[in-house]
Amino acid sequence: MSLEKKLVVKNGVGRALLDTSKSSCKFTLVSSQRGWLVSIEGVGAQMAATIEELKMEIHFFYYEDDEELNTHHKWWLSDLAVPALSYDTLSDELIIEVSERVGFTVDSSDHVVL
Repeated sequence: MSLEKKLVVKNGVGRALLDTSKSSCKFTLVSSQRGWLVSIEGVGAQMAATIEELKMEIHFFYYEDDEELNTHHKWWLSDLAVPALSYDTLSDELIIEVSERVGFTVDSSDHVVL
């Protein structure tokens, strides 16, 4: 069984700023007292600054895909106010905390190939 996980950070118009499946960034997602805590390693100071500047309009998406079981899950991570962000220059780690995680499943059988 091969479960692939990725995190995508997009700006307000939908342009991907960071896609962990296309970068060397590793991440963790865990529940926290406030909601959900995401730690992303290897983001780089410039990308962290860009995400910080756009935090009022940023969108975070978390995916779990299992091709063997044909399951595809997607969650939108958001905050009712403003996401809490911090960046540690020594460890090159971006920490994001949000209050909400809204999920939905994309069922491959619902899609028709034309």
